[in-house]
Amino acid sequence: MSEKQMRKTRLYDRAQRIFLLNLENPRRKGSNRAAIFDAIRDSMTVDEFLMAVSEFKGGTKDLQILEESGHVQVEALRPQEGMSMAS
Repeated sequence: MSEKQMRKTRLYDRAQRIFLLNLENPRRKGSNRAAIFDAIRDSMTVDEFLMAVSEFKGGTKDLQILEESGHVQVEALRPQEGMSMAS
């Protein structure tokens, strides 16, 4: 994994889990985006996803697009202990 990929992601925490909502690949067969979707396994972490898609030059933006289109869901972040939630 490159140094750029090792940096903290802004969109997701690396420990968040990814859940497949649609098992059928929505992307054009043979495309980079299809390969990125095929690399996703149910309940894998964002960190595992980034490692799996690094060879396709994939990243959190690809994950965000899949989440917004309703094909995957990334678990919500939980507030850290000791931190109060703003209302």
